[in-house]
Amino acid sequence: MKYTLLFFALIILGGCNTNNNGTVNQEIHSDYEDQTIMIGAINWDGLTKEPYANWFKPNYLNYPVDTAALATIADKMADIEIVVFMGTWCEDSQAQVPQFYRILDYLRYPLGKMKVMGIDKAEDGLIITPEAAEYAIDKVPTFIFFRDGHELGRIREYPVKTIEKDMREIIGG
Repeated sequence: MKYTLLFFALIILGGCNTNNNGTVNQEIHSDYEDQTIMIGAINWDGLTKEPYANWFKPNYLNYPVDTAALATIADKMADIEIVVFMGTWCEDSQAQVPQFYRILDYLRYPLGKMKVMGIDKAEDGLIITPEAAEYAIDKVPTFIFFRDGHELGRIREYPVKTIEKDMREIIGG
């Protein structure tokens, strides 16, 4: 029950989060797997509306955060900026992005400091946007961590250990 209340409280608070000054949660019809997807800047509101809520909500609510793994980085998150590339069509993104949001909520990380970008896929690979090219994205999801404008590291497609343990290694806990 408390997680359900937290989820809905975050929906209300998440409405204030925009990742940039442009269009947010833009939907297009993708030729890949013939479905509607989000591209460009994405925020909490976009991920918690249908049809995305079908996978986002259960993967967020049911994820048990490894709090022990995060203990050494909780106080180091204030100066961390995060860029996430995902595909709303991608099963790995559908599993890991909600889990990542749950981890950030546990850390009380301000979502306004995170930029989430959705990209499309073609039959022969990712459709690279200028943003994805700038960050050399070749797999989704990709979580990139920065401090003072310098990349500390990234989690690319799958964590090496777990999201929390990989974050701890990247951030330096």
